[in-house]
Formats: sequence, structure tokens, C-alpha cells
Amino acid sequence: MAWFVAYRDALNFASRNAFEFDKSSSAPKIYKAVYSILRERFRLGALLACTAERQVAAAYRIQWTKLKQNQEAQKKGHSKRLYKGLDTVPKFVSSTLEYQYGRDYSWKKDGRVSLGTLDGRTVLKFEGYQKHLDFVTQGAETGSVHPRAVPAGRRRVP
Repeated sequence: MAWFVAYRDALNFASRNAFEFDKSSSAPKIYKAVYSILRERFRLGALLACTAERQVAAAYRIQWTKLKQNQEAQKKGHSKRLYKGLDTVPKFVSSTLEYQYGRDYSWKKDGRVSLGTLDGRTVLKFEGYQKHLDFVTQGAETGSVHPRAVPAGRRRVP
């Protein structure tokens, strides 16, 4: 199983648990309920398991905010529709990860990236736009990468 599939499955597991806990948006509450399971069943690293819990909590916070906004709009007569976002368990379908720089991944000087996976760390070559590669190379030499060095959505690992 690819690690991004395991991460997505872990998100959905945590989401179902948060739903059962009164649709909780509390990261500490979700942590207590699912952390050890995320580590054992889904084989996530410690930081990635915590990231999953925070991502689920954030998704529920968004749903609660939308519900409150809908209720306010109804009071003001701007909307007649009821918000139904919290009627079912929020489901994560994207096969992506939220990696933390310096923990889950790091750039190497020789055009490679070190990634944490379910089976430990692996080092792969990467490619991209030359301007971005120059920023990455500079960051690998100094130990820090400019936050806009490689824009999200343009990162590619062959």
C-alpha cells in the first residue's frame, strides 16, 4: 500500500471517530482516540499521525463554521436552505500527504529528496522548473528552503 493511500485511510478513520465524538473539532480529543491506532494499523510515523489528526480537526472546524454562517444567514433571511455538511462523516478522497519539511522530507544537494515512507526513509531524484530547482539546491546547501521555492502542485518526484 502506498503511503499516501495509508494516510488517506487514516484521515477517514480519524474522521469517523471525530464524528462519533459529537463531530469534534478538537485535535487533542481526536489524538487521544486514534493516535496509537494510526501508528499501528496505518503504519504512519509519529509526526504524520499527528498531522492527520490536526487535518481532520481542521476539516470539522470548517464544517462547524459553515453551519454557524448558514444559521446566521437564515436568521437574517438571506437563506432558506439548511446546511447539511455535518449530517454525514466528512470523507477524504484525495491521495495526497501533508509532509513537514525537515521531518518527513528533506532536500539533498545532488538533486535528490529524502522522504519518509511506511517502510522507512527513501531517497529519490526529483525534477522541476530550473528556477525552483536552484532554490531547492540553495536550501539544501544552507539548510533552509525559501517557502516559495517549489510551489505546491508543481512538486514532482519521478
